[in-house]
Amino acid sequence: MNRKIAVIGAGLAGLTLARQLQGLADVTVFEKSRGLGGRMAERRRGDFRFDHGAQYFTARDPAFQDLVATLAVTGGVAIWRDDIDDRRPGAPQTTEARFVGAPGMNGFARALSQDLDIRLDMDIARLERDDGGWRLIDNKNGTPGRFDWVISTAPAPQTARLMPSQFGHDDALSKVRMSGCFTLMIGLEHAPDFSASAIRAHHPVVGWIALNSAKPGREGPPCLVIHSRNDWADAHIEEDRDWIARELIAGVADLTGHDFSDAPHRDLHRWRYANVETPLGAPFLMDAELGLAAAGDWCLGGRVECAFQSAQQLSWAIAEKLKET
Repeated sequence: MNRKIAVIGAGLAGLTLARQLQGLADVTVFEKSRGLGGRMAERRRGDFRFDHGAQYFTARDPAFQDLVATLAVTGGVAIWRDDIDDRRPGAPQTTEARFVGAPGMNGFARALSQDLDIRLDMDIARLERDDGGWRLIDNKNGTPGRFDWVISTAPAPQTARLMPSQFGHDDALSKVRMSGCFTLMIGLEHAPDFSASAIRAHHPVVGWIALNSAKPGREGPPCLVIHSRNDWADAHIEEDRDWIARELIAGVADLTGHDFSDAPHRDLHRWRYANVETPLGAPFLMDAELGLAAAGDWCLGGRVECAFQSAQQLSWAIAEKLKET
């Protein structure tokens, strides 16, 4: 009988692990949201489409470059060639290629998810030891199965809450620092005349403004994605959502001269864990005797590529353990 592996989270790390381990075990991915991609997310509201998480990514690792090139051929990835107006003092100049998922940011995840066993809208709340393996318990006290291995790719604070005390890596997880972000999504009738498709701001409230509809592969009416600064979000993470939206709109007006208070569509999303401030400093955490492990961008840094690198290295380590048994 094949060994069974549960992967918690259907972002880049979780999907990479599932793809690389599926030939060695029966792998099931559990995702608490209704869609794939984690922070490589897309939200649709009517005809409006918003990349409300990661805005783009780069590829430096050769293996990740190969994956991006493959998905570019099949249409899951596109190069975003537009200039970014970087207003930060002393901002570095770079010619590094920027990529986006297509036709939305979660197109990357959709391409990776082909032929995988994925259970959406399934929030795993805890693990219980069961005959040498682990029984998953969801937030409705359902038991979606027993597994020989459980791998969490959730953000470090959520992984710390999920993992049982036997895992023994609480101290390492507690040292990881992640910051929040508010994303304001604005749907428009007409595209604004910005100087660039995206602005990386130097502002006390706003960190990023993008004409999301200008990215390659996007269809539909004009729409904006505004990210708050991470430190500002952390300071106001529990504040009233309407107040947050007004502050972001005022910040965009400061930066662009455009007031979007009366836009036909407006939506706000709170990311409690949006960016990695202090990474783990190791590619993954694993206890092979217990069959427990964790991976994600928080292990190595805040870049999208870090999630892939962490997952790839953990998959190699687990593959070696599976071959030994």
